[in-house]
Parts: sequence; structure tokens; C-alpha cells
Amino acid sequence: MYFVDKEKLELKLNYLKQLTEDYPEQKGNHYAFERIAQMLIESSVDIGNMIIDGFVLRDPGNYKDVIDILELEKVISPKTKEGINKTVDVRKRFVHEYDQLDTEDLIPLFDSSLEDYRNFIDEVIHFLNNENVPVTAFGKGEH
Repeated sequence: MYFVDKEKLELKLNYLKQLTEDYPEQKGNHYAFERIAQMLIESSVDIGNMIIDGFVLRDPGNYKDVIDILELEKVISPKTKEGINKTVDVRKRFVHEYDQLDTEDLIPLFDSSLEDYRNFIDEVIHFLNNENVPVTAFGKGEH
């Protein structure tokens, strides 16, 4: 028997979905872009950790491991993994080099990965529904 806190997972999926919706309008604001871009990474890895913990899949060693495990376990597609991992590669810049961050350099990367984050949400929901853990990632009545 698996344990996944459905409500917590649903909140995180909704948060990630909202980030993908807010991103296009906010990327022109340096600070908004930084926050949204970093939280795209953090929230997807957090969701991945919840799935890995809940389904006792493996023990990830770092952020990329989380995304890699999700792909290996067929939670997400190889294309989605590739797009998200490109952004995970720059996470360190948001955390440690924030005072020298060149957002103009990073915006094209996140522009091209935004669809991967949207696919991540859909693929996670599909996986959970197939594991009999129905999650909509949309508020009540939305879809």
C-alpha cells in the first residue's frame, strides 16, 4: 500500500500550474522572473520527491536524480525530463549566484522549458490516476 498525501500533492500541483500561467506575464520583471523560475524547479522536484517517497521507488541523491527517477519509473516522459533537467542545471545560480544573475541569459531557457513543466503536471496526474491516487491539479469544478 502506498501513501501519498493527496491534498498536499494537489496543492503543489496547483501551485506549479499557477507558476506556468503567471510566467509569461511576469518574465519581464527581473525579480518576478527569478522567483517564478526558481519555484518551477523547486516545486517540480518537491512533487517528484513526494511521488518517490510515496511509492518507495528509489532514493534520489540530488535534484536531477529526482527528475531522472521519475522518468525511469515512467512517471514522466524522456522529453519532459530533458527539458526540466536543463533548468535544474541552473538552479545553483538562483541559490548561490543571485547577486550576479543574468536573467537575459536564462529567460530563453525557461521559455523553451515552460511546455515541459506543463507536461510534467499532466504526466504526474496521469501516473497518479493509473496508481489509483486520483488528483486533478485543478480546484473544485475547474478543468
